[in-house]
Amino acid sequence: MGGIFAKHEAPEPTPPTALPHLKPLASALDGSLFAYGDDGYEAARLGQVWTPDKCQPGDGRKFSPETHPTETWNKDAAKLPAAIAQVASVADVAACVRYCRAAKIPCGVACGRHSHECLQQDSFVVDLQALRKCELGERQGVKVLRCEGGALNGDAYQALDGSGLCITLGQHPGTGCGGLVQQGGHGIAEKVLGLSIDALVECTVVTADGATVKASSAENADLFWALRGGCGNFGVVVEFVFEPKPFRQMVPSLQRVHLPIPFLCPSREELVKHWRDNVESAPRDVYPMMVCTPMPTIEVFHGVGDGATLESLAGYENFGRPVVSDRKERDFFREISWDSLGPSSTDNLAGLYYPTASLLKEMPDEACKIIADAARRCPASATLILTPCGGAAADVPKDATAVYHRDVKFWIVAAAGWKASTFRSEAAAREEAVAWARELRDALMPYTCGRYGMLGEDAAREKWGDAADPDADPLVHASWGANYTKLQQIKAKYDPTNMFRLNHNVEPSAAPAAASPPKPKPRRSLSGRVLSALSPGKKK
Repeated sequence: MGGIFAKHEAPEPTPPTALPHLKPLASALDGSLFAYGDDGYEAARLGQVWTPDKCQPGDGRKFSPETHPTETWNKDAAKLPAAIAQVASVADVAACVRYCRAAKIPCGVACGRHSHECLQQDSFVVDLQALRKCELGERQGVKVLRCEGGALNGDAYQALDGSGLCITLGQHPGTGCGGLVQQGGHGIAEKVLGLSIDALVECTVVTADGATVKASSAENADLFWALRGGCGNFGVVVEFVFEPKPFRQMVPSLQRVHLPIPFLCPSREELVKHWRDNVESAPRDVYPMMVCTPMPTIEVFHGVGDGATLESLAGYENFGRPVVSDRKERDFFREISWDSLGPSSTDNLAGLYYPTASLLKEMPDEACKIIADAARRCPASATLILTPCGGAAADVPKDATAVYHRDVKFWIVAAAGWKASTFRSEAAAREEAVAWARELRDALMPYTCGRYGMLGEDAAREKWGDAADPDADPLVHASWGANYTKLQQIKAKYDPTNMFRLNHNVEPSAAPAAASPPKPKPRRSLSGRVLSALSPGKKK
């Protein structure tokens, strides 16, 4: 249709390059393997979309693979992998890794599918969605939470519900624990419980050679160090073991909603500065965050520590003229952990997004002005999320894990979303939303010390300015700071060919020069390498 009505036409996607010898691999798996063009490939690529009726709040709210299947949250980042293996066991994972190594192709890992990196063009994807079990049990008399590699935040919270224990996890119930934890794991409880990785005591990992190993402070300690913040560069983690800490489930909470009414209510800039000051002065027991939308600005205070009470949160009600101010106790697992879905449970479900994020140690007035201006120009389906960092997370030395920027105070997330409309094409809406997110990212760069792993789609592979060189990204190595060299050395040990590179990538360090040239080995054909690699995983 012409005239004023927009055409909603997507460009024809480029088919992926076909991979060899997939049938022998398929026969070796307990799970399912889908090549591009197969029946079931598209369902495997996009997952299953949640429906709002399964996301409603209430005391009876439950979370399971049946009620909340793994969904591809950001369809804009979902390219066309050459093959997707829906693994059903650790042996399946090992067989897929051996296949990728023999075929010399990159291996992507899909857990909760919020990373924007896991479904890349021409890649082989190990899909962990069938491995979502989370159980609270004991190990040597200590309570531990065991999460399989494909577990989501909601699965972990469901296992912890009613236990009086918790670990720090993310703010969307559909986010995968695997991606979140291997980036470090910021969340609402971090000021009192530390990062997610600070509760992690052991991992089971399939490394690039197809071996399955344990990693802890006592076993493969170098790998364990790198897994805690290394962003998926070192293998496929098929199990995480955490030691949760005491945490009260009913949390004092205050929510205040401000409208941008000139001369009557504080301006957006005043609200952002006020939030910054609250972050600077709030005790560890209080987690202040702010959500900026095209219209309202929402202040949220959670009393995550035992020292916070409903009465102590009353001190945060003396600013502005909010249209809503609601102070009450809320259930952390059944209410607060679902807040990202909004009051109608229709927000932040699977859609089209371009997120980017900045970590700041300080937030001067000029940075507040930049953020407020971005909030004023926020596209219709975009959101700015301002959260604090630190507390117990900052108590851990910078070199104790791969996470370097433990001393940051502010985390600014720009979640640009878009939809086609009657008068605007999807492409035009995307262009506006992405431009908005990138403009904010670039404007904050003078105050930014790093990015948070794979959350932002502006990873090192993206073109910055006029430079196609990944090194033009000013944060490509800065996010790991002084820990990067050690990460490179561990990468060279466990993944020397960089097979696990569909992530915020760590490049392996160069191998030391050999004393004498090694004798050349007979070269085998691709067919020979692949079939030989599959032989250990064949079914009997």
